[in-house]
Amino acid sequence: MKKYFLLLILLGIGIGFLSFKNQDLPALTEFADRIFTNGKVITVDSLNTIAEAIAIKNGKILAIGTTKEINRYKNAKTEVVDLKGKVVVPGFIDGHSHFMSLQRSKIVDLSAPPVGIVKSIADIVTELQKFKEKNKLNDGDWITGFGYDQDQLLEKRHPVKEDLDAAFPNNPVVITHVSGHMLVANSAALRESGIDSTTKNPPGGMIVRKPGTNEPAGLLQEHASGLLKRKSSGPKPTLDEQINDIKDQELFYASNGITTAQEGYTGYDAVKLFEAAAEKKQLFIDIVSLPGYPTIDKLLTDTVFQFGKYRNGLKLEGFKLVADGSPQGKTAFFSEPYLTPVPGCDGTDCRGIPTVTQEQFNDAILKGFKNHVQTFVHCNGDSTVGMYIKAVDNANKVLNTTSLGRRSVIIHSQFVRDDQLDGYKRLGMVPSFFTNHTFFWGDVHVRNLGVKRAYFASPTKSALKKGIIFTNHTDYGVTPLNQLFTIWSAVNRLSRTDQVIGPDQRLTPIEALRAITINGAYQYFEEKTKGSIEKGKLADLVILSDDITTINPLKIKEVQVLQTIKEGKTIYTR
Repeated sequence: MKKYFLLLILLGIGIGFLSFKNQDLPALTEFADRIFTNGKVITVDSLNTIAEAIAIKNGKILAIGTTKEINRYKNAKTEVVDLKGKVVVPGFIDGHSHFMSLQRSKIVDLSAPPVGIVKSIADIVTELQKFKEKNKLNDGDWITGFGYDQDQLLEKRHPVKEDLDAAFPNNPVVITHVSGHMLVANSAALRESGIDSTTKNPPGGMIVRKPGTNEPAGLLQEHASGLLKRKSSGPKPTLDEQINDIKDQELFYASNGITTAQEGYTGYDAVKLFEAAAEKKQLFIDIVSLPGYPTIDKLLTDTVFQFGKYRNGLKLEGFKLVADGSPQGKTAFFSEPYLTPVPGCDGTDCRGIPTVTQEQFNDAILKGFKNHVQTFVHCNGDSTVGMYIKAVDNANKVLNTTSLGRRSVIIHSQFVRDDQLDGYKRLGMVPSFFTNHTFFWGDVHVRNLGVKRAYFASPTKSALKKGIIFTNHTDYGVTPLNQLFTIWSAVNRLSRTDQVIGPDQRLTPIEALRAITINGAYQYFEEKTKGSIEKGKLADLVILSDDITTINPLKIKEVQVLQTIKEGKTIYTR
């Protein structure tokens, strides 16, 4: 009898154990569409958890765990991908770039090494001539170049109109500085635009003159660039051609591991083009558009796309205001002067060009707050950063509200002071730093600004210690779109001459990765759905050729994107 009861007890325990194990097994409806096994999954969750495998269903993360655990989610219909030790990270979220840097085939690349081949003004002329010949341009056709950098030219100066006139007496030629904040026009372009010695400087801009005269030298800074009346050569592309250009650009972004891209200053026509592409369901990555501030009134009433919400892959997130210029171009607005001569500025108190007044700044931020539109402002110099902080304080006071939940973004925020970081924290502002500058122009900043300011450029570690959530970006096409290079620059902060620009601001690889994943999601109010590999979030993933957290930090820029996955579907394979 006792043996009989003992048998029943053991049988009961066995049934209970099997029932418990059955509860651990996924229900039939929870089998995965796709699983990735035998890898290293850097989740970037709050604990920076490392896993081996991922299960995906309906474009979302179903489970994360060991390969053995995730294999439980497999049935006959599940696609199984053996990672064979490869590394998986969340899809990269673009903190700031210019997605609509399209049609580069119609623009002459004047970039300096290592991006391009231009080393002198003679090289600029040669590249422009080759472009004219290749494209069989006629006299009168406009020729446009982008990317020259006076600090990398043999002559160590901006070109002047005469440098271009001899080779192009009958073609208007415009070459834009690598920063995008100034350009050089030849005589034909100035003439067709009606710019001469009688033309006045516009507010927030400067026509650089020949020494001792009012004659334009060719260099137009900031808002003065808008005086140029450029004309397009050739027929206007059709809507389908323009949408195909967008699709090509999406693939380019995906090849760099980006699953959420930013269009960092969108004109009205470009917004309408994006909307057409979205309506035709041609967006296979998410695109966050920042309409330029001058378009905001029209777009608040003239769009079916509601600000802050996705529709077919497009989201109008907020407006973009440009408040100053470029530090390497010496138009960023500082509280202390540049240490080297500044084109167009006589004397020693040359502190750059603010492109808005404090009153205009206040009005813009107040309009954003009133309309519940996120504000993104380009601020490089500390004086402009101070103007932004004042504008947010003013909006809070006028509306008797708080900005803590608004996540006002400071684009670049390169030369913010330490005390201004405290202002960011107090007001809930989000800086989007630009550590690529430490490589491309770190040496230039040391010369122009001195060691103290240059070494505090994009102060990521100081922000981290203060509990400020920040992102990092490329500002493409100012620097290459390569996200691994951006991580490399944040970790190493090496200049072109291998000088460490701000050693105490260097991040660890995982900190640098968080800046372009989960922090990027936070910047766009998307941290609940993107930015980390966690159950329930979108399956936006990148497979890398190596582990950025364990290899030699100097080798990070050599790591390659092998595959990009958007909502569970592979959209790019190397």
